[in-house]
Amino acid sequence: MSRLREIAKFVCGAEAFHALVHTVLWFSGTTLTVFGFKETPIVHMSGAIVNALISLALGIYGWGPFGRRSTSDKHPE
Repeated sequence: MSRLREIAKFVCGAEAFHALVHTVLWFSGTTLTVFGFKETPIVHMSGAIVNALISLALGIYGWGPFGRRSTSDKHPE
């Protein structure tokens, strides 16, 4: 197992949760003020989409076929 792939799997889960939180805040219409910045439902919508795409990319890297050796590449011993 590759250490980078394992890290990508962990961060994929964290980003998926982050996207879920933004989605809940978006659908509930919540407006937050954090450190003087006003986060409207539009900000939550864009955050949900961006975090979901990041999570998808990390999931494809962590669990996907990229970087794996196919069975035809293995040498018989």
